[in-house]
Amino acid sequence: LFVRLFAEKLAREGVRMAAELSYGTGGMALRQAVRMGDMVTLKRYCKEAQEAGDAKLIIEKAETFREWTPLHIASWGQVKDPKKAKDMVEILLQTAKKCGVEGNLRAAKTNDQHTALDLAKERRDQIMSVRTDDSNELELKRNLDKVIEWLDKGLPDD
Repeated sequence: LFVRLFAEKLAREGVRMAAELSYGTGGMALRQAVRMGDMVTLKRYCKEAQEAGDAKLIIEKAETFREWTPLHIASWGQVKDPKKAKDMVEILLQTAKKCGVEGNLRAAKTNDQHTALDLAKERRDQIMSVRTDDSNELELKRNLDKVIEWLDKGLPDD
């Protein structure tokens, strides 16, 4: 009976259960999913936020020294695949926009008063400070340019 109930719960809530087992719960799990480039978990949390009309997890700051939101983490870049930053920022901003908090999310500041825009610019400048013809680095710079545009002006209207 237990195995059957567990299997049914896993089928219904598989992505969330896996995320909670891997990352913890709530805002911490969302931030860790962004940090690790876990698009499936990010999309799941964003979908739930949109359905509930509650973007609390999206705009929640970490209870850490830096106080980064998921957008700050995505704007800086992920551990596993920094090229996912653009897609993750877009998903977070779209969710915030649909929940009516895009401006608040873009304006959120870290403990040292940096916005996600500031972090994206800093990251781009670090990449550009080293002369490179590496196509991966140039693609990352182009992605960060797009992220900077979205963070500065907001997402374009659909």
